[in-house]
Amino acid sequence: MKRMGLLAATVALCFATPALSQPAPPAPALSAPRAEVEKVNLEWRAWRIGRLTAETGWVTLIGLHWLQPGDNSLGSAPGNRLPLPAEKAPEKVGVLRLENGKVTLLPEPGSGLTVDGKPVTGPLPIGTDADEETTLLEIGSLNFYVISRGDRFGLRVRDREAKLRREFPGLDYYPFNPDARVEATFDPNPPGTTIKVVNVLGMTEAMPSPGKLTFSLQGQSFTIATLDDTGDGRLYLIVGDQTNGYESYGAGRFLYADAPKDGRTIVDFNRAYNPPCAFTPWSTCELPPKENKLPIRIEAGEKKFHHEEP
Repeated sequence: MKRMGLLAATVALCFATPALSQPAPPAPALSAPRAEVEKVNLEWRAWRIGRLTAETGWVTLIGLHWLQPGDNSLGSAPGNRLPLPAEKAPEKVGVLRLENGKVTLLPEPGSGLTVDGKPVTGPLPIGTDADEETTLLEIGSLNFYVISRGDRFGLRVRDREAKLRREFPGLDYYPFNPDARVEATFDPNPPGTTIKVVNVLGMTEAMPSPGKLTFSLQGQSFTIATLDDTGDGRLYLIVGDQTNGYESYGAGRFLYADAPKDGRTIVDFNRAYNPPCAFTPWSTCELPPKENKLPIRIEAGEKKFHHEEP
């Protein structure tokens, strides 16, 4: 399956969207028939497009604005610290106050801001994406929330009517590669282990690392670090290979391996996918740890995304 055109992407979205709250289809056993594996991988690609083009998917992202200590004005009028599109929001929407590592919203009366469909009428403590619950603010077709990156806070703005979402051209893939599905041995780290991961902004963040995976690919043995960003047992992998910057995205690709059973799991590079930074300049993607940069070409999974810059 090569590039999914707009019609195909729309069809995929139609049946994938209802299951957006569900995890990706689990990887079939290594011994599963090829036809079954390819079928599940097509289901995974549809799930992937559904996630990417959902109302809160990465192709709806239209802005990222960093907060300063104190009051940060929000609205479409010139001079706002946190600007919103003029055709989408009032001149004054409110203020996000950053004090002592906490963010509070002071809404402008009558701005139309809502949370969970209810108007915001008074000061509101804001949960960031690092908190148990993230506060999602909405006004018209816009939704926005506060992200926490190290000691910095930013406002991420999305528009469900964004051009890239309306005109999403689909994704391009390498042909299915059965040799890119490998069994890996899981070596757990002591509980609480973290590793330092750098993102595209040059920020370093300590991320939970459940353990290492060791596998053989193209006649070589590799051991890579795993991360945990879901808490559900799945292993989050940020990998680089020699296709990066050529056929695949330059900064590497992401993928998940199912939770290990009896110390083993399957790493399927046919499910390697582009990080959000491939679709928008307003994301803060992590880069592969040094040990996850593999000195081979992995011709499997998602290729570069080609589109007009916003």
